[in-house]
Amino acid sequence: MRFIQETGFSVRAGREEAFQRWLAANEQRIAAAYPPGMSYVGTFVTAFSSEKGAGQYRVLEGLDSYAALDTLSAAQRDPDNPYAKVWREAVSEFMDPDPGAAWSQVLLKSVVDAAIWDVSPE
Repeated sequence: MRFIQETGFSVRAGREEAFQRWLAANEQRIAAAYPPGMSYVGTFVTAFSSEKGAGQYRVLEGLDSYAALDTLSAAQRDPDNPYAKVWREAVSEFMDPDPGAAWSQVLLKSVVDAAIWDVSPE
């Protein structure tokens, strides 16, 4: 199976350029920190979108199974895990903590792996 997890978020106002510099310096560290079954696709800023509340930035991650979500959760809870360390650094330094800040979470499954049925118009 193949999945893409998309996490949308907002960066604190006035921290956008610092986030860009931090990310440029840390993308290899981020990619190396992913647990087995997952991969870092990249962090993107939206050029345009119809989604008004999804956040201006997106992190895309590849997953090879639903089980990878459990592996990721375990990595996030372990304060010594490289994945938890690098993302905790990014979140605490740059992400907007306002509960009303735009954010989103999407899990996309490959069409060839999905159960898709024709819907009868009858």
